[in-house]
Amino acid sequence: MSIQSDEKERICAYAGCARTFEGRKDKIYCSDQCRNAAGRNKKKVARWEEPEHFGQINRIIMRNYQILKRLYNETGTPLKNWQLSDEGFEFKFMTGIYRVDEGIDIFMCYEYGWYQLPDNKVRIYIVPPLFLTGMATVTNRTK
Repeated sequence: MSIQSDEKERICAYAGCARTFEGRKDKIYCSDQCRNAAGRNKKKVARWEEPEHFGQINRIIMRNYQILKRLYNETGTPLKNWQLSDEGFEFKFMTGIYRVDEGIDIFMCYEYGWYQLPDNKVRIYIVPPLFLTGMATVTNRTK
């Protein structure tokens, strides 16, 4: 009497191994080492793979930054909102908010920021990074 087995020769499912093995139907790795290595790789990919929308947000913020940098003028002449919008600027995306003592909120894209004025106008500012972190402050010098 012969016993028929459901065991078939299969290839190990771990990407770093291509060995063939025999065993139960539900066995997918040739050894414990391959099973553990595949589990570690799976956790590493899940932990370090950033969601797709992170890249999209970073591109929008970078585009906003480049628009602010291009349209910035040292005289502080206000621009109309549509001038920024026509360039592709998206007002909802920023890297932070810089609060000035007078209750003014400057919306920041790295060191460039904008302040919403009345009549749909915007004034663009440049704020050095050390001021944003509080490591530097403005002092009045009198001689």
